[in-house]
Amino acid sequence: MPRSTKSSGSYELHDRSKEASSVALPYEISSSEQVGKIDKADKNASKTQASPGGWGEDLDESQYPSGLQFALIIFSLFISVFIVAVSQTVLATAIPTITSAFNSFDDIAWYSTGEQITAVAMQLPFGRAYTLANNKWTFLVSVIIYLAGSAICGFAPVSVVLIIGRVIQGVGMAGVFGGSFIVLARVTPLRKRSLFAGLFGAAYAIASVIGPIMGGAMTTGASWRWCFWFNLPIGAVVIPTIIFCLPDSLGRTSATLKDMTWKEIIMKFDPLGTGLLLTSLVCLMLALQWGGGEYAWSNGRVIAVLVVFAVTILPWMVLQYFQGDDATVPLSILKQRSVAGSNLYLLFLNGAFGVFIFFLPVWFQSINGDSAQSSGFKQIALCISTAVASIVAGGMVVALGFYNPFIIVGSMLVTAGSALYMVIKPDATLGMVIGAQILVGAGVGVGAEQANVAVQTVLPSEKIAKGTSLTLFTRLLGVALSVPVAQSVIQQELVKALGPSVAGVVYGDGGAPDLRMKLQTMFGDNTPAFQNALNGVNYAITRTFMLAMILAAISFPFGLLVEWKSVKKEKRAEEDQKERGGNPKAN
Repeated sequence: MPRSTKSSGSYELHDRSKEASSVALPYEISSSEQVGKIDKADKNASKTQASPGGWGEDLDESQYPSGLQFALIIFSLFISVFIVAVSQTVLATAIPTITSAFNSFDDIAWYSTGEQITAVAMQLPFGRAYTLANNKWTFLVSVIIYLAGSAICGFAPVSVVLIIGRVIQGVGMAGVFGGSFIVLARVTPLRKRSLFAGLFGAAYAIASVIGPIMGGAMTTGASWRWCFWFNLPIGAVVIPTIIFCLPDSLGRTSATLKDMTWKEIIMKFDPLGTGLLLTSLVCLMLALQWGGGEYAWSNGRVIAVLVVFAVTILPWMVLQYFQGDDATVPLSILKQRSVAGSNLYLLFLNGAFGVFIFFLPVWFQSINGDSAQSSGFKQIALCISTAVASIVAGGMVVALGFYNPFIIVGSMLVTAGSALYMVIKPDATLGMVIGAQILVGAGVGVGAEQANVAVQTVLPSEKIAKGTSLTLFTRLLGVALSVPVAQSVIQQELVKALGPSVAGVVYGDGGAPDLRMKLQTMFGDNTPAFQNALNGVNYAITRTFMLAMILAAISFPFGLLVEWKSVKKEKRAEEDQKERGGNPKAN
């Protein structure tokens, strides 16, 4: 029998004020017997809950954390999202120095994809962890894993150790990124959740853009190793905040889980499904990166990885079907209209955004001859517009109650901004360059976080963790798939524009920062031949923005699938009563 743990029935804040200690928080569980009752009730939750919205939605807002405690919780979550987002782009300016130190040019791709692939594949298993296990300690372990990976990278003596560290960072990133939004759902009333989700979206956008600037500054001023070491002092601040501010009973630990053996617990986390998913994703990304660029689609290597992708993803799908509600991705969640629409929306919209994050600096460096740091500064408009739009949209959803208009407008803005960049020329004015960035950033800012809130709004409380992890999985997957496709597009278009021999020279060692200089060396400065070659490179890069435009346009109809649900408590209760055919005023 699981041991019963006694609680005071309320959670005292650290200032131990009488007012705070007299309030029972919505995640308080006084005994393991209560946990068992909750688990039994969860089986029929979707039928019995007064509202299928976010966890704790039906409780008075005074029962949630407030004051200094709430501020510290949000601070720790915000900083956690920021550092894991920075890790995706911080190496952009440090890679040349790292490859020189390790003589590891062939390992460049693994410095980014090692973390990225692992983060995508582990997102869903962490969703299960947050569903079954204590949320506070799961989040804390995720932060520690991420920091351990950072330390390994920072002290790496050889390239292979750096890659191992990046893989470990990816595991931690999955738990931290998804956990931040799940914990947010536990400690914030649904009515206010859009505002703070927008704040987290702003953190992600800011970190993605300033990552290369930070990486360049640390590499130039100190050492490339500080691209990883800087996480450690930040973690030293975040960890105590998690320990002392998040309550021990955050989330629900299944009573059944407490009675299981370690082997049974491990099987509960679906190691077979995780292994199949990880293998299939690695093969798919390799195929997209190789096919049509480095190798022809008919090449044996490309065909081989596509075959492995097929023979691993199909068993994974079958496994998910037969596992029912115990699956990593339950069909009962996927069948929900808003969940399906939101995830497909995020897959394509974030795929479009990923193209801009990774290839807008390439345009600045290749066409304008900017340094990596300078190109980062020129993306400030994208960063600021995304951050401001995320926060403003979150506040407006709190005021209006509906997120659908922002989801729809988001697709339209990103499509328009991508279309402008698709036709941009080397002599484009600064106004056009900045204006297009503002459109793209504002579109992602108003749309992406609200799609995540939509999922949390329509799902019953016990499925929020899995639903949130699924949306974050599709967001990461969108970037992971669009970037190699865009890279392949550039390679193909460069060969068409410059010829195989010239394309191989100008886009070989050194990459984007040296491309303009190489063209000047080959064709002379500002000669007609140089201008023709530069226009060819410009055309190749802008084809990636056409890809972004297509992806953003595809996201639009999926945004229309999302149901119109109010996040306001009173309106939600009325809507749910109408759906069941009752009289809302009778209650």
